[in-house]
Amino acid sequence: MTIVEDFQTGVSEVLDFGKKVRIKYYNTNVLEDGYDDDVILTQSGNDYWISGVILPITNSRGSNDAVLLEQGKILTNDTKIYIEGTVPTSGVIKIGLGSPVEYEYSLLSEGVTKWEVNNTDILKKLYLRRLTTGNLLGE
Repeated sequence: MTIVEDFQTGVSEVLDFGKKVRIKYYNTNVLEDGYDDDVILTQSGNDYWISGVILPITNSRGSNDAVLLEQGKILTNDTKIYIEGTVPTSGVIKIGLGSPVEYEYSLLSEGVTKWEVNNTDILKKLYLRRLTTGNLLGE
C-alpha cells in the first residue's frame, strides 16, 4: 500500500462513523419563453448515498469559518459536512441528511473545498444551507 492509499483508507474509516447523506443530482432546463427565464430541474440518475461527518459553523478567531462569517458568505446556522473526495459535487445538487432524510440542504456558493494528496482526491468540505421548503427553486 502507498501512503496515499493509507490516507484514503483512514479518511474512509473516519467518515463511516458519520451520518448517512443522500445526494440528488439535477439537470437544468431553461424555459426561454417563460417569465424571467424560468428554470425547471429534473433529477439526473439515482440517489447517491454516502456517509459524512457534519459539523457546526464555528466563529473561532482566524478560522476559515470566521472569515466567511465576517464576509457574509455563510451564516451561523449553516452547516458544513466532510465527505470522501471522490464524491461528485459539481452541478446542481440537493443534499439530504439522515436516513430517512430529516432535512434537505443546498450547496452554498462557497461550495466545496477539497484536499488531495499526490493529485488524488481525499476529502471534501461542503458548506450547506437548509432548504426551508425542502425543495430547490424549479424542482
